[in-house]
Amino acid sequence: MAFRLFQLLAGKIHFGIILGWLTVAALFLYFVFNMLASYHGTLDLHSCVSFLGYCMLPMVILSVLSLFLPPASFTIFVITAIFVIWSTQVCTKLLVEVSHWDEHCGLIAYACFLIYSLCSLLIIF
Repeated sequence: MAFRLFQLLAGKIHFGIILGWLTVAALFLYFVFNMLASYHGTLDLHSCVSFLGYCMLPMVILSVLSLFLPPASFTIFVITAIFVIWSTQVCTKLLVEVSHWDEHCGLIAYACFLIYSLCSLLIIF
């Protein structure tokens, strides 16, 4: 809700897009991570959505900062890259700790990186 609020303050009405992308992203992560788990156990949908939502906090902070920075400047691109890496790192650590998939750390990080990159594109543009 905070992410949507700050996007609204920036003059961007993306409520349906944000909700749709995050829903599809949570289902994508759930499907991919359960395929990775095979016999080692499963990751339930509730946990997957919770991790994805919890790790959106840096994106919320980025949307607040984007209100005060000039749009499409080099500064916002650098700050966005830092916040996307931050979100990806936190989400990957949480998923690896809960699921004990140390050998799939790179695949988990890649999937999380794609999702948070999409969210950052909504903030920048």
